[in-house]
Amino acid sequence: MEGMEDVDLEEQPLPHLPPPPPRKPHRKPVDGTGRALATPARALSLVIIVVGLLFSVHLLVHDLRTLVLLAAEWLCIFFVMSCVAACERGAPDPDTAAGGSRGLGAAAEVALWSFAMALTVTMTFWVAAGLPLPAMAVLYLLALLAVSACFAVLLDA
Repeated sequence: MEGMEDVDLEEQPLPHLPPPPPRKPHRKPVDGTGRALATPARALSLVIIVVGLLFSVHLLVHDLRTLVLLAAEWLCIFFVMSCVAACERGAPDPDTAAGGSRGLGAAAEVALWSFAMALTVTMTFWVAAGLPLPAMAVLYLLALLAVSACFAVLLDA
């Protein structure tokens, strides 16, 4: 016991633990009807679906090769984005995971934003085919910005 009196606890360095990693906030609250509240991302997803369907129908009638290109781009981007989203989200959180419905919702979200990226690239190629080089470069830059925004929305979800 005498040895304990000689030790000054204030001079002892405390072990420093790294701060815990920040957790993503939970999704938006649900209103009384069980539907998620409207967000700008949901409104944009509706626009993507409508424009994508109209553009696909137009391509089906006028340019089948570009429609096949759109489908191939969508599948390729969907595969890559599924891998990226799985790595980003990590292991499912048992507090928020709702079984298989969460996985299905995440897959649908990845499919939607992958389609938005493929649609942006395909429409840019389709429109820019007959334009002069400076206009083509501007369109490709805008397409790259739009694809980057889709990527950011997907990873933020």
